[in-house]
Amino acid sequence: MKPIKVYHKDDGNHHQPDHNCGPNCNHEHHQHDVTEDTKVFKEDKVRIIPEKKANRITFENFIQFFPLVELPYTITSDTQRLISQKCDPLSATWMFNFVLDKDAVIDEYTEYMPCFSIPDTPGFFAIVFWEAGIEGSTYYLTTFSKNGILIDKKKIAGTKYEQDGLYQMVCTISPTWLFSCAEGRLDAEGNTAPVSSDDNHLHTSLQLTGDGEIVPI
Repeated sequence: MKPIKVYHKDDGNHHQPDHNCGPNCNHEHHQHDVTEDTKVFKEDKVRIIPEKKANRITFENFIQFFPLVELPYTITSDTQRLISQKCDPLSATWMFNFVLDKDAVIDEYTEYMPCFSIPDTPGFFAIVFWEAGIEGSTYYLTTFSKNGILIDKKKIAGTKYEQDGLYQMVCTISPTWLFSCAEGRLDAEGNTAPVSSDDNHLHTSLQLTGDGEIVPI
């Protein structure tokens, strides 16, 4: 841990900074190295402790929750379990500051997890986060300008609970930023069955543009 500096006057000796004082030194100030986790307060000492920048609610810190991933990458039913081993859930405070609408309503069953960032996006940021609730879970691709302005957000994968079973959408992300999504229904035994041919979400393709927009193709 990097030391910080504390200055004080001793009752018997006077010391000055940047000087190797001996036992009989008689200079005005004296400089001590202490670590940031020092918790002892004394009347004759003044601690100078910098704020912990990593805990601030800033866009720069928000992006740090999303590590870069190597493409191609596929989001499957196992992705959430693998990501949860490396990442901690995000609080609603972070999400309301950068992703959610101010009038969004969430309950105690809603959970958010940072997943990853799309690499090689010089003009914007592209992240994927996971949202879970009592009706299922969803992976969202979300893009931001370099100064943190939300550009676009689209569902790319997830699960949802319906009366006729559990529906699952998987997604493969190509190095060219093409998001190929396929949705199917899991039967009572956990086997995947294709949804009906008239379902618009059977196959979906999204393209991430150089401006950070997410467009269907």
